[in-house]
Amino acid sequence: MPVRKSNELSLKEALEGLIHDFGLRGRLDEQAVRAVWPEVAGAMIARHTLKLDLRNGKLTVKVDSAPLREELHYMRSAITELLNRKLERQVVVEIRIA
Repeated sequence: MPVRKSNELSLKEALEGLIHDFGLRGRLDEQAVRAVWPEVAGAMIARHTLKLDLRNGKLTVKVDSAPLREELHYMRSAITELLNRKLERQVVVEIRIA
């Protein structure tokens, strides 16, 4: 394996730097949550989800059913854990149900 000079970056390091510099981490995280939401929450909940909004680690989930809203309220910690496990890092700190 060739020796890297001290001012060289791997492609991963360069991309992470660009994502950070351009402030894209939040948007990329939100898209990642949207992509895995049906798998984590289940097809039925995903069908009734109107909006997912991730801001500063707080995921707001808007659903079209009051009983489902109540059920999701009790499942918040489990869903948070599943999302973070699926995304392989802590993206969601708190879930708010609307």
